[in-house]
Amino acid sequence: MTEKMYTVKKFANLTGVTERTLQYYDRKGVLTPTGHTKNGYRLYSHKDIFKMQKILTLKYLGYSLKEIIDYLSMNSSTSVLDTLYKQKKLLEKKRDEIDRIIDTFSTVEQVIQDEKIESDLLLAIIHSIQMENKQKHWLSNQLSKPAVDQVFMQHMSKEEKMDTNRELLIAINRLQGLYENGVPPHNIEVQDLMKQLEEILNKIMEPEYQEELEKLKSEESSLYHFSFISKGFQDYTAEASKILNQKNNHSTEERDEHES
Repeated sequence: MTEKMYTVKKFANLTGVTERTLQYYDRKGVLTPTGHTKNGYRLYSHKDIFKMQKILTLKYLGYSLKEIIDYLSMNSSTSVLDTLYKQKKLLEKKRDEIDRIIDTFSTVEQVIQDEKIESDLLLAIIHSIQMENKQKHWLSNQLSKPAVDQVFMQHMSKEEKMDTNRELLIAINRLQGLYENGVPPHNIEVQDLMKQLEEILNKIMEPEYQEELEKLKSEESSLYHFSFISKGFQDYTAEASKILNQKNNHSTEERDEHES
């Protein structure tokens, strides 16, 4: 009995690939036709359909054309299992990244319902999301693991992290608004916001890990800073923080004198 053969057009329809793709696969040696007509047109068999299904599946799993050719020549089931495990890990990692981005955007969405967010701050948030993996990698070589975990709020639940990010975003946004309007760092409203930021920071990090973070004074530390926030605003918050610390130290001294 003569084996049923398929023309390029029929084979393309059966397998869901384009005729151009079949030409390309033939040229690259990925899938060569079983035979040819007298006029030189390619003909494919039922075995070629099965082989094409394998090729499409391997492509779906992330194989390159070279890897597909190597696999088909070896026909090893072990390599497929290895690929499945690797792809699963990659997809889980990608899912975690997508979930984190969605959570961040949800936080911003909640804030902008009541607050007008400065465009520079929005850019800073997006930049921070993009750079998070690099930030973690760099900080892991500079700080202890508990410190790095606390910087990225790994000790918090998803809800706690979202609430903290929202509080942080609102405070920074309001502080930047005061800076843009020329309100001096010693102003009571600025100082109140700095107190809020201090309280939020204390909720995120224990004092000993805050000290670790403070010791990072190299230029490289800009890697984990909001690079879209102006140097002027960074200097402004630094001055406001200095004033707040002086007030805190003065209050502590007065309390100690009173108790003694």
